Amino acid sequence: MSKVSNIISSYVVSVYNGQIEGIVSNILFNDKKQAKYLIISQNDEQFLALETKKIYKTGNGAIIIKNNDVLELMESVEYRLKEYFSPINSIVVSIDGNYLGHVSDIELDDKYNIQNFIVDGQSYALNKAVNISESVIIINTLNKPQKLANFRSKNKIVISSEKIKNQTVNVMENQTILPNRTIVNYNFLIGRKVSKDILNFNGEIIIKENQIVNSKILDIARINGKIRELTKVSI
Repeated sequence: MSKVSNIISSYVVSVYNGQIEGIVSNILFNDKKQAKYLIISQNDEQFLALETKKIYKTGNGAIIIKNNDVLELMESVEYRLKEYFSPINSIVVSIDGNYLGHVSDIELDDKYNIQNFIVDGQSYALNKAVNISESVIIINTLNKPQKLANFRSKNKIVISSEKIKNQTVNVMENQTILPNRTIVNYNFLIGRKVSKDILNFNGEIIIKENQIVNSKILDIARINGKIRELTKVSI
């Protein structure tokens, strides 16, 4: 069993090319709670993506790949990465309304599946999680199982086949239509000054105090899961 903290900041080494390709800066998970991509930083200027299934060996401080053909430029796969997320630093609460802390580490099995969340020193098994997202993880601390389906809205939406043809949805009277999820554009941060250092998962400074936010800094914040923190500390 490995930990995210052992993978972050590891060197990525290509055997065939005989070189260090970069340093792991983040890990992205899919909705099945499996780590799918490592995000690799090259001098904080270029970022690469590595699928976990293409890793040859994972050790202590180094990720071994056969050759650098398995690495992809972030720009070329960014559309694909939108469906993945990192639960590191997510807020953790219990199903009965208690704040438990933040995710400080994650334990993975040999297939990079989540086994346990480490929350301020306390371990919670994956099967205790009622729901998991990038912003919050809800843990079942009760004595009986809690299924996410039990919390689903009971409102029913009736769809007219005629309206489907016209690409519109006819909703029954007194039903509520939820708006589509909005993709937030953080370009409004450009030009602001950073009021304090922003650290990555391993405590290394990735954005320095007094830096002026530009598109490069936005990318660094996104890749390291620090975009919300950047929003808070930029003025």
